[in-house]
Amino acid sequence: MIFLISLILTAAFVWFGADLLKKKPTVCYIAAAVLSAAAFAAGQSEIKLPEWFSTYVLGIFNKGALACALWCAVAWAAALPNGSAAIKKIMPIRGELSIFAALITLSHAVTYTLSYLDRISTFSKYNISPSTEFITTCVVCLVLMLIMIPLTVISFKTIRKKIKPKTWKNIQRAAYVFYVLIYVHIMVIYLPKVKRGGADVILSILLYSAVFFGYAVFRIRKWYVKSKKPAKSGALNAVCTAAVVLLTGGAVMFMQPGKDAAPKRTGNSSKKAVLTEEATKAESDDSAETTTAAAEDEEKGGTTAAKTTKAKDGKNTTETTTADKKSDDKDKDKDKDKDKDKESENESVEDSGNSSQEEEAPQEEQQQAAAEPEVQYIYNNGTFTGTGTSPADEGKDYEGTVYADVTIENDVITAISLSFPDDDADWCVMAEKAIPGRIMSAQSADVDASCGATRSAEGAIAAVKDALSQARK
Repeated sequence: MIFLISLILTAAFVWFGADLLKKKPTVCYIAAAVLSAAAFAAGQSEIKLPEWFSTYVLGIFNKGALACALWCAVAWAAALPNGSAAIKKIMPIRGELSIFAALITLSHAVTYTLSYLDRISTFSKYNISPSTEFITTCVVCLVLMLIMIPLTVISFKTIRKKIKPKTWKNIQRAAYVFYVLIYVHIMVIYLPKVKRGGADVILSILLYSAVFFGYAVFRIRKWYVKSKKPAKSGALNAVCTAAVVLLTGGAVMFMQPGKDAAPKRTGNSSKKAVLTEEATKAESDDSAETTTAAAEDEEKGGTTAAKTTKAKDGKNTTETTTADKKSDDKDKDKDKDKDKDKESENESVEDSGNSSQEEEAPQEEQQQAAAEPEVQYIYNNGTFTGTGTSPADEGKDYEGTVYADVTIENDVITAISLSFPDDDADWCVMAEKAIPGRIMSAQSADVDASCGATRSAEGAIAAVKDALSQARK
């Protein structure tokens, strides 16, 4: 949809702004640079923007749709029939239009350069192998920039005048490679989305393919007409139109996933298994420590009882032995001995009372400890990694996986780190700045996902919930 909007804006700009671009190109260049900088800054800011604005305004800049439409206008200038109204509008401003397109491309280039660097960091952090699509995209983008920069520089009139016409024309032939790589870049990006399905993806591929294959076919047609000079062009136009339709349909059919398409990624399952194993081990260690502590308490209690019993037995034996000795004393000391026996009995009663108090004291302490139970935590302490995917239209999922590192201390979420290795930078940045703060403020993953990048935010929330489920005891 945003490419269709970009094509309409480009057509309007070429038709109504051609004179301005030709007479005051510097003003237009400054405007293009300002628009690119503003779109990039808005995409990186923490300001909550309406989703329609992020999609249909920022999206046409940061996703490169408008830049692609402008480059298509530059390309089609060489494929349109001579003498047509369109070529009369585009050809006089083709050089200025290419510079304008390059400046509009900057917001897209910088945004995704930062995104790719972040993804590379994420791949290294989680020990993930980059996909073939990602590697291909990086290589294609690098080549595109290496071609675009010199082509843009030599499009300035002051520099063009210093280059020989033949040399300048030979350098400009690199533009054909540039246009081909733009289409390859787009199709590589859409390939994972096609696997997920969706009418909007198919329509986008149809539109891109029609524009680029149409350019290729009609460029060849123009070369044929110039060299062969046929008397009639009606049949030639019909053949070219049929070729465009067939090529476009073939591209869509080629990108359609087969029955044995790769299943949806569910994240780093091996990492989950390791975390689950660690949690189980921690629970086993806690259980073992509890059992050992209980055994020690039981053993300690038994030893005390045994010592107490032994002390009592020893005392009774002593008292009995003393009584036997006293029975052998002389009769003249009976009264005195009776007094001593009474004193001994009193002491025995006091000792028995003291012993009972000593036994009751530990029991009271245990009862007090039981009355004050320890705090039971729901989660284990530490940092846990969860994964999630962002739901798209019609219940489908994006190919990319969202990672969340959640740090927990005594059931308090103290830190959240999100990573979007496959998501678009202008979306994931808004979700990354909004969601962690909301979750830590609420101490719950049940928060509002609206932040201008709702689907990316929902994927982040799902990743946090997955991390919390792994942290649960």
